Amino acid sequence: MLSPNVDTALNMLTDVYTDFLGISNYDATCNSLFIGHVAKDPNWLVEVRSRTEILRAVMNEFMQQKPKIFAQIITSFINYQTTFDACAQNSKAITSTKQWIECLQLLRKTLTQNITLTNEAQQVFTKSYNQAKNAEELLASSIQDGWNELASEEQAMVRIATEIGSLSQSIASLGANVTAAQLRAGKAYIQSMVTISYGVVMGATTSVPFLSFAGALFTVGYSAYSTISSAKEVQQDLDKLTQLQTLASEEAQAAAITKAIIQTLSNMSEEFLKIDDSLPALSLLWQDELDKVNELINALQSGSDPALLTDLQTIKIASASWKTISEFVQLISLPPNVGKPVLVNTLNNTIQEQ
Repeated sequence: MLSPNVDTALNMLTDVYTDFLGISNYDATCNSLFIGHVAKDPNWLVEVRSRTEILRAVMNEFMQQKPKIFAQIITSFINYQTTFDACAQNSKAITSTKQWIECLQLLRKTLTQNITLTNEAQQVFTKSYNQAKNAEELLASSIQDGWNELASEEQAMVRIATEIGSLSQSIASLGANVTAAQLRAGKAYIQSMVTISYGVVMGATTSVPFLSFAGALFTVGYSAYSTISSAKEVQQDLDKLTQLQTLASEEAQAAAITKAIIQTLSNMSEEFLKIDDSLPALSLLWQDELDKVNELINALQSGSDPALLTDLQTIKIASASWKTISEFVQLISLPPNVGKPVLVNTLNNTIQEQ
């Protein structure tokens, strides 16, 4: 039949949709990242602060292209469905092999364009991923300089960085997985920005702001605040982090916090690698459809009777499948609902809805 399996196609599109959301989240985190000062800024920290600007510039350049890329992917399905439906609706009026070939050639042209468009989109993502990774490596190099300077406190820094990673993971794990079935069922996904603010502990009771960043959390049916504030593991991570920070110097805390957050950024940037799987999958979907159309054209040109070609006789059934896919594509083109932002503050171990 001249259409893909509907469920397979919708799952592919959902993968692309969630990958785009993940990359947008990475960009938001890069742009929200704020690195403050300690009593006396070491050279490595000054360098880290400078190099975050490089990463921010890379992502800002990419994000200027992203809306157009996503719109083109969405439009490619809508345009093909429109062309296919016109062919299907006119099928009863087609009385000759020549007319069938002309109809199929229109489909072939659109399919070829869609393959090119999808492949070009992947190339943009691959380039941006490489640039982001290069910027991350510069950051990691600067942080390692600080790590080396503070070798005597390495164990304390490792424990702090590990606990920060645990806190980030605890919050991230509370997010809902976006699925094709839930999107089709009209589930109301809520996207909320969650800011985590880290402080440097000075003495037994004083903590000053040092670093903060924001990321998106998706929830279904519950607000991000209620989801995070009711999670015992988040509060446990906050309490343990404070205890560990009191055992390290200001500079060691700064190094550990910065290194842990850059690792979080590195993990988030792997969304670029996911898109390197999901976009080629879409390209293969288009290629499979192009192969079917080419086979039909070749068969007709070789003298096959159109009435005996199953793919031509089931073209209206295939058109219904493309209509379902097109409707889903229009659904994922809509922005998610926006929830109230949340602040997770390690300075006083609080979680607040803003």
